[in-house]
Amino acid sequence: MISDGAVVAPLSRSLRDLDAPGVPAEWYARAARVLRGGDGGEHGLLLYKLVSGGSRRGGPLVALDVGTARGFSALTMARAMLDGEVEGRVYSVDVIGHDEPVIWHGDKHDADEPLAGVEMSRAEIWRRWFPDEAGMVTTVEGTSLDVLGGWRHGPIDCAFLDGSHEYEDVRGELAALDSLMAEGGVIVVDDFHLGVEVARVRSRLLNAVPWRIGGLLGRVWPGARAWSRRLGANNEYAVVRHRLSGVRNAVVEFAEEGAGRWSLEVVTMPSRGEYQGGDYSLAVLSRTASGGCDMDGQDGQDESS
Repeated sequence: MISDGAVVAPLSRSLRDLDAPGVPAEWYARAARVLRGGDGGEHGLLLYKLVSGGSRRGGPLVALDVGTARGFSALTMARAMLDGEVEGRVYSVDVIGHDEPVIWHGDKHDADEPLAGVEMSRAEIWRRWFPDEAGMVTTVEGTSLDVLGGWRHGPIDCAFLDGSHEYEDVRGELAALDSLMAEGGVIVVDDFHLGVEVARVRSRLLNAVPWRIGGLLGRVWPGARAWSRRLGANNEYAVVRHRLSGVRNAVVEFAEEGAGRWSLEVVTMPSRGEYQGGDYSLAVLSRTASGGCDMDGQDGQDESS
């Protein structure tokens, strides 16, 4: 069940309704391949359009990205600013340091993809593949609630939440943003699931043995790496449950309590097969009335990329 009055629409319709340029196909394909291993990233199509239209209030646009990971969402919003000649800045928050070497979701990559099995910091990834976009992003190390509690960068026009998926954290983020968003601002929440579904849940116990065998084969027989990485990928079991219900519950409660200030649209997304179930959606919260943030546009930078 979702909030009364909420609109449910497919991504294609939401994109058509936004009167703003779309992301260049070549750039989007490259970013999805490098930063996501070619895995999904359709939410970037929406973020790009939301940012490329510029700030509705005038002045520099302020965008927030919670849960930087490799930086796909932050860099997509930065690309939109560059392409649209939009003055502004993206602030991207993560508990992982910008210069901290990490193997980024190596199990999701094919062997011939740029970051497959590579240990590299986010800073190096950006310098190597996205230097122009990186110049538009300020990275901030810390938890979202700590960062939002000390926010000093002015009213936020567009926020994307994809950090913690626990109810308490999402609820706290939304509560903080209620007083920080600009009038006409938009909050996009990832991993909103419409309800109960037969969700595929990876079983670590079932996969442990074939994964280990695949890893050993890849070491002694390099030619087998491409297919040995997939051993165990399909050993999954299905359970009926509320998938990521903490995100959904937090969003619905926020929309209901903020009725009159916020409207909710649920944007259904293309299925990502094993990675994302058929009910995977985005929650788009739009401020509909006055009462947005009126702080000045102080633009201190916590940690530059």
